[in-house]
Amino acid sequence: MRIARLFTIITVLGLAVTLVGPAAAQEELPACSGANVSGAVVAVDEATGLVTIATDGGALCTVVLSGEYDHPIVSLLGAYFGDVSVESLAAALETTQVWVVCEEGTCALAEGGSEGAVAAIIVGITENEDGTFTLELMTEDSETPIEVVIDDPDQAGAVTEALESLVVDWELQTGEDGSVGILDVGDAIAAYHEDGLGFGVLVKLYAIAAEAQEACEGEGTEGACDVNIEALVSAFQSGTGMGELFQQYGRPSITGVGHVRHADRDSGQLEDGGRIRGVCNARSHGGRANATGHGQVTCPASPEGPEPVEGD
Repeated sequence: MRIARLFTIITVLGLAVTLVGPAAAQEELPACSGANVSGAVVAVDEATGLVTIATDGGALCTVVLSGEYDHPIVSLLGAYFGDVSVESLAAALETTQVWVVCEEGTCALAEGGSEGAVAAIIVGITENEDGTFTLELMTEDSETPIEVVIDDPDQAGAVTEALESLVVDWELQTGEDGSVGILDVGDAIAAYHEDGLGFGVLVKLYAIAAEAQEACEGEGTEGACDVNIEALVSAFQSGTGMGELFQQYGRPSITGVGHVRHADRDSGQLEDGGRIRGVCNARSHGGRANATGHGQVTCPASPEGPEPVEGD
């Protein structure tokens, strides 16, 4: 079963940029053009925020990720609720960059500097019936993928997550300085704020949407995957009160800018001990929502009753 694949065809130039990653090589490439760009991230310059993309058409182009905005709260919320950053892309690329040694037709991962080891990039991963995983690697000299079998599920999971995060479909925008960047969560938050939505309201709406997406991965949460920020903003601007949205989707654990400042997004915990919950967990809060579900999201009933809420 195919778990993830970065892209089918890799140009030699794209691979060279990925493995070596010189800033000069990226600066010579053209900026991405058009309304959007789709393809795979192949290089990141963390110092400048320049990201190189191998497009679906086989060309290379660049965009700039800054994550900085005129308003500090926009920057804060954009970083918290966004899923694209120079740091995360660089980490994903590092996960896919490995060393491989091949002898008599059999290849294995190796440490850098090992005798016969060459640099390679992981472009695909497949789960095998025996519980092992087959990695597909490309080197600068290979014309077809090299296969390496691993048996570490943690490594396989990390590779899968990295490959999925490197495949992108971004909407583009041109800045005042002429640089080409992407429209991300921070831009949307800034636009919503200019339209009159307060930051406290936006935190609640984005938290509802984020927790719905977490909940949609579980069983018995029909409709959670359809909850998105655009629909929530539209409902609020059309007159639906925040209390009504809480009743329909659950009260999120993150409800204000202060929570965002003190939250550790990676661990999913607040410093005061409260845990970020999904829609159905939020609904189990006694008196705030029915544990059997409301509206578009159907949650399984909890035979043990609602869990206590810490840190409210």
